[in-house]
Amino acid sequence: LRRIMGFLHSRTGHDFSSYKRATVLRRVARRMQVTRMGSLSEYADFLRENPEEAQDLFGDLLISVTAFFRDASAFEALTKETLVPLFDNLAADSKLRIWSVGCATGEEAYSLAILILEEAEKRRILPSVQIFATDLDGGALATAREGRYPKSIEAHVSEMRLRRFFVDDGSHYRIRKEVRDMVLFASHSALKDPPFMHVDLITCRNLMIYLERDMQRQLLWLFHYALKPSGYLFLGSAESIDVRPEYFTPCDREARVYMAKPRLTGRAEMLMQLPKDHQPHAPLPRFTQDGPERPHIPAPVVHKLALEESAPPSVLVDEEQRILNLSKSAGSFIQPPEGPLSLFLPDIVRPELRAELRRALHRALNAKKPSLTLPVAVATDDGARRIVMHVSSHAADDRSAPQALVFFMDIGPATQTASASTGPSPDMDHLHRVEEELRATQEHLSASRREHESAMQELRVANEELQSINEEYRSTAEELETSKEELQSINEELTTVNTEMKLKLDAIASAHSDLQNLINATEIGTLFLDAKLRIKMLTPSVEQLFSVTDSDVGRPISDFTHKLLYDGVEQDAARVLRDLAPIEAEVPTRNNGWLMMRLRPYRTMDDRIEGVVLSFVDISARKKAEDLLRKSEERYRSLFEAMDEGYILTEAVRRADGSREAIQIGDANPAARRLLKAELTGKILRPSDASAKADWYELADQVFQTGDSQRSELWDETVNLWLEVCASRVDENRVAIVFQDVSQRKRHADERELMVGELNHRVKNMLAVVQSIGRQTLQSTDQPEMFVEAFSQRIEALARAHNLLTLDHWRGSDLRELTLATLQNFAVENEQTFEMSGPPARLSPNATISFGMALHELATNALKYGALSSSEGQVSLRWFFDGEGDECKFHFYWNESGGPAVDPPTRKGFGARLLRGVARELGGTVNVLYNISGVHCAIEFPAEGRVTEGDT
Repeated sequence: LRRIMGFLHSRTGHDFSSYKRATVLRRVARRMQVTRMGSLSEYADFLRENPEEAQDLFGDLLISVTAFFRDASAFEALTKETLVPLFDNLAADSKLRIWSVGCATGEEAYSLAILILEEAEKRRILPSVQIFATDLDGGALATAREGRYPKSIEAHVSEMRLRRFFVDDGSHYRIRKEVRDMVLFASHSALKDPPFMHVDLITCRNLMIYLERDMQRQLLWLFHYALKPSGYLFLGSAESIDVRPEYFTPCDREARVYMAKPRLTGRAEMLMQLPKDHQPHAPLPRFTQDGPERPHIPAPVVHKLALEESAPPSVLVDEEQRILNLSKSAGSFIQPPEGPLSLFLPDIVRPELRAELRRALHRALNAKKPSLTLPVAVATDDGARRIVMHVSSHAADDRSAPQALVFFMDIGPATQTASASTGPSPDMDHLHRVEEELRATQEHLSASRREHESAMQELRVANEELQSINEEYRSTAEELETSKEELQSINEELTTVNTEMKLKLDAIASAHSDLQNLINATEIGTLFLDAKLRIKMLTPSVEQLFSVTDSDVGRPISDFTHKLLYDGVEQDAARVLRDLAPIEAEVPTRNNGWLMMRLRPYRTMDDRIEGVVLSFVDISARKKAEDLLRKSEERYRSLFEAMDEGYILTEAVRRADGSREAIQIGDANPAARRLLKAELTGKILRPSDASAKADWYELADQVFQTGDSQRSELWDETVNLWLEVCASRVDENRVAIVFQDVSQRKRHADERELMVGELNHRVKNMLAVVQSIGRQTLQSTDQPEMFVEAFSQRIEALARAHNLLTLDHWRGSDLRELTLATLQNFAVENEQTFEMSGPPARLSPNATISFGMALHELATNALKYGALSSSEGQVSLRWFFDGEGDECKFHFYWNESGGPAVDPPTRKGFGARLLRGVARELGGTVNVLYNISGVHCAIEFPAEGRVTEGDT
């Protein structure tokens, strides 16, 4: 047993050597039964080989048995005897400090908190209260900190208190916060850790019944040391302070409520598991007076106050007749007997005074009445003196333990009657007889006193025997209480186990019913095979696949036929047993159905493989649906990939709080990748990354925000295309976006708009040209017939130029085509009349009109007066570009030859004015030379914007 306790001490740090041997043996025997050990020696070896067993033994030794308001009458007495006085003497700025030793799962600490709250509500105050609840059992402390208790507490807690201080959460009651905040739970050993100091109340119920007497004495001293003066101690029903009556006085003996006596000077005791010879001495305690709680007058002060009224030698004793204080001159009446020094005053006064002193002290302490003894002759150094003792009762206050003050008063010397020197006389004879009788009486009285002292000695011996018997009874009571606690603990454990077993049985029955209904509802065929592939159990649905019934349990699966178009069931089962890896397969049936076959190892609760589980799930409907879905998906995919429009499906990327962080492209068809020229699938667009956002990001973002479809035409600079984008919501997290290339349509629309504008402009310009032609023709022609002819020809030339522009959508005209169209009416039958040479060139629309009118005027003038008027006449047209870039010039030359001699005109006609207008409009120069050989015209203007090199 010492080995067991030593190992437990080394593993847990707690020494149980001071626990009662019988208790320890019972708890060790219980662990021996659990671990199936036959002797203490075997269990000690088992404990050493299995260190985790130390925690189990430690938990068993800490018998955590408690309840709310256990011994209700004791708690009522506690309220009356302790809490009410504590509240009566509680100052406004002081705090109540309470220490609950061995709180177990916290019910006792919470009971104290509830009583304090109830008393505070009666007084309508809010005191500052701190309850320290300590224990060694970490699991019990965890339960106490949680403050959650089963419904069974209703047997100990009234309905009113349950409503006021608990919260019903269904299967349990939970302590309210106001009660929980008052209690501080801590892991603490009262036998080795420093105590909580300056405590008003200590509750230690049913802890000392497990301890030996010496440890009880030390623990009571510790409690006395931790309490404030006149603090209170609350013990269990089988505990008492009889081993240390000098430290506590009963307030309610039945309820085990005690009050601390004043602290005495003397040797302090330490709670150390060492031999007493090796225990250090603690500092001597001093008298203290803590603040404003209950005023306490120390014994020396009481003595001094009493001495102010009486000056004789005196002694102050407590209710046990122990000496508390001596006056200076009281030593002459003290004569200790042989043997150990006693603190009891009747034992150490002079022998002549002991009998009278005991009677007087008994009267003063029990009856609370003063006593004056008869004179007693006491032999002193100064001779025989007559001493009278006055004993009176004193107390510091109404609730303090009673004390007695003993005065020794010397009333004079004791005289002896001298013999008469003269002869006898009748009076003298009478006096001698009286003296003889008195002497005989005194001798008889002395004999009676000796007999009384002998009887007192015998009574003292008998009292000690009775005390020894009482100690045995008390020890027996503590053992019985310990056994009761252990039985209650075992009963609670059995009740808990029984409840758990019942709950498990109910759960198993419910699970069995649920499993049976689940099997019937799901129609899953299941076969349970053992390690030899023999049937252990089957479900009704499997009978439709295999030719088996319940009577076939125990037969090999290979003995039965089945409706599967698959012959590898046995091989698969054997492979599962060999590899311990599950197998899944879709197998067809003979009736054109499909089954999902799953084979898994059969594992027991202790993770052992004891067979195979085969399950068959009908997936025919799923296969059909998958076929339809696959075909539908193929059609959709074909349509999806064949679409000319780009299609993108976007998804919202959300944060943990549900807010949208980004947009991710989930899928995109080939047209979308072709139009946007990018691999889109999986791409993530974030608002913060402006460079990564597409042009359609804002459109999709609006749909995610509003849910309304959006449509817009966007210019994508990346691919240089106009795209028509339509975004619509699919669901909360997805938006579909359709792209269509509308660049050509957009270009046609722009061209139409441009052409309409150009047409309007050209119509206006043409009308202005026509008006100018008419005005100039009218000015240069006197006869109407000639005006009409000239005007018509010029209008036709204008129409031909206009026709060329219309055919080319007013983008310009080819110079050679313009020249041919303008001069074809002036050509003679000889096709060599006109010679043209020059590179391909295209004229702008404005340059086409002006250049066409200039050619018409030059040809008209040549037909009337120049080379075209003669059949040998020739006209040479030559053009070319000179320079590059902005410096490029266009040169055009008109040369006539072979015609009649040309004379310079005497006046400037319409043609000259027209050529000057052309030069002004084209930003160039026109030079006309009238040579004898023919007219030479040179036109030069910048090429940019007016004429460009053509393709042909």
